[in-house]
Amino acid sequence: MQDSYSEIFISESQEYLGSISKCLVKLERNPADLESLNEIFRCVHTLKGMSATMGFDKLAQLSHQMENLLDALRSQRRKVTPEIIDMLFFCTDTIEKLVEDIKLKRESRIGILGLLEDLKKFLPVPGPEKEEKIFEPQLESTEFSDKEMKIFKGAKDKGLNLFKVKVSLAEDCVMKEARAFMVMMSLKGIGQNIKSFPSIEDLKEGRFDLSFTVILAAKESKEIIREELLNIADVEEVMVTTLDLSLGRAVSVEPTAPSYIKKIQSMRIPVERLDKIMNLMGELTIAKIRLMQTVRTYKNEILEEIASGVERLTSTLQDEIMQTRLLPIAYILDAFPRAVRDLSRRQNKEIDLEIVGSEIELDRVVLDEIGDPLVHLVRNAIDHGIEAPEERKALKKNPRGKITINISRQKGQIFIEVADDGKGVDIPAVRRVALEKGLISETEAVNLDERKALYLLALSGFSTSKKITEVSGRGVGLDIVKSKMDALGGRLDFETKAGVGSRFILTLPLTLAIIKAMLVKVGEEIFAIPLMSIRETIKLNESEIKIIQNFEVVRVRDEVIPIIRLDKELGISDSLQSDKKDLDGRISLVIVEYGQKSLGLAISQVIGEQDIVVKPLGSLVRRTKGIAAATILGDGRVALILDIMSLR
Repeated sequence: MQDSYSEIFISESQEYLGSISKCLVKLERNPADLESLNEIFRCVHTLKGMSATMGFDKLAQLSHQMENLLDALRSQRRKVTPEIIDMLFFCTDTIEKLVEDIKLKRESRIGILGLLEDLKKFLPVPGPEKEEKIFEPQLESTEFSDKEMKIFKGAKDKGLNLFKVKVSLAEDCVMKEARAFMVMMSLKGIGQNIKSFPSIEDLKEGRFDLSFTVILAAKESKEIIREELLNIADVEEVMVTTLDLSLGRAVSVEPTAPSYIKKIQSMRIPVERLDKIMNLMGELTIAKIRLMQTVRTYKNEILEEIASGVERLTSTLQDEIMQTRLLPIAYILDAFPRAVRDLSRRQNKEIDLEIVGSEIELDRVVLDEIGDPLVHLVRNAIDHGIEAPEERKALKKNPRGKITINISRQKGQIFIEVADDGKGVDIPAVRRVALEKGLISETEAVNLDERKALYLLALSGFSTSKKITEVSGRGVGLDIVKSKMDALGGRLDFETKAGVGSRFILTLPLTLAIIKAMLVKVGEEIFAIPLMSIRETIKLNESEIKIIQNFEVVRVRDEVIPIIRLDKELGISDSLQSDKKDLDGRISLVIVEYGQKSLGLAISQVIGEQDIVVKPLGSLVRRTKGIAAATILGDGRVALILDIMSLR
């Protein structure tokens, strides 16, 4: 049970820490942003209560001292300064390390005494008039409002009893507001908390002595309520009396039968279990395909009807499971404002970050893989792309640079664009360095375009930077980005303009598990083409194919499309191609799209569309040109999945 509570604590703590970092970035930009300040205070306050409840003393003490400072900022007894922001960031990082220690179940060696003293230095000196008011619960002298009286009547009509529950905490109780919170949550699980003395807000802020009173509507008996609350640490005494509003005093009544059932609204599922379910779903999909092929072979009407139902249910189940694996890309991008803030300060630059489309969802596996590539692109933009403020002023640019991360979704693909308004990639410098290293010839250097430049920049160790820093030059890190995109079956493109900026575009599949594909034949071999890449399939005569600059092309509705003959590209022997053309002598052409370009794939035959389970290839064949992965067909054969991007 303790482990399950710890998992919840760790998960929620990480969410609160991410929110704190994001709001601190906003607060640093605009010290008058009261909304962000209140959100930080709320998160820290919740962290304090959770930590105290779980017995994590270091976390509780540090967050409590942070809360004191934040409260002084909220009440304007202190002004937001860069030094305070830096201190709050440092405290947030320390809490993150403490949570990591809890996650790894190791004893933390992080000392916080010095940090607590540093926080105290920022606190205003309290005056005698600032002494905090302590509220004593005085239920008997309090009148209930008409609205509350209606609630009481409604509870009585439902057969519920009204109780006055007075809770007294131990004198040595640490974090009394956390204990009060636990009491309130426990009572909420028993019945309905109608009113408390003092108010809920005062209880949260700790503005009460060692006792408080709650008016509760419940079916449980007084004894059950009392025993439930006495199980909470630091609860010394609980007095439960029945409240009779008509007499204005508490009287005793017979207990009623307890009700313990609560409806579960949501659950936390370990990632490992989701992955296992996804693997089983993949095997079920393969079994479904085999079943459908068998049914078509034997042509049994009753069996066909049953198989159709199984296919429909399997497809629906597959869609639902896929939804459970999807997470908004904000899950990783929420940390980027803090990263940009820290990196830009190290470079003495002023940079704003804009994120568009962070609500778009991606498969968890894809999300796990794209975090590092995006960090590399952002780091390179800060270090080498965006100029220093003085340089930007001289160029009549805004002294504050800007990085934009734009996410969009089209035809089952995700496009992530990382753009900056810096000086752009120095193509002449790329040409010069490439020539010096013997990577290109003189002729290639003259015709160097953006695509060739990207290929050079993505080579490991290639850089045009004149100085070596932590992240120097556009070439550093791009090899990691390129290799990661290749491994995911995605693509990396870029555009640049001198003095204006650069754009790096990442194209990714929505998911890596089960995709829709078109099965095609090339000779006797079967290949799968992801359906999201296909624009259309056509048939054409050999005479319609023209040659332009040694490339075969065909005109389709006023568009000239280059052709790749897959038999030659993939090295399939002509002797195996008994069905290279249809009976009427025409060629089948699958037109695929990547970005804003089109490509025609000449094949032997189109088999049809099908859901396929993507199986990764081993390291020996992973980098084979034109091949992305493999799948298992219904008859047990293996079909290779084409990598459209590497065929162009």
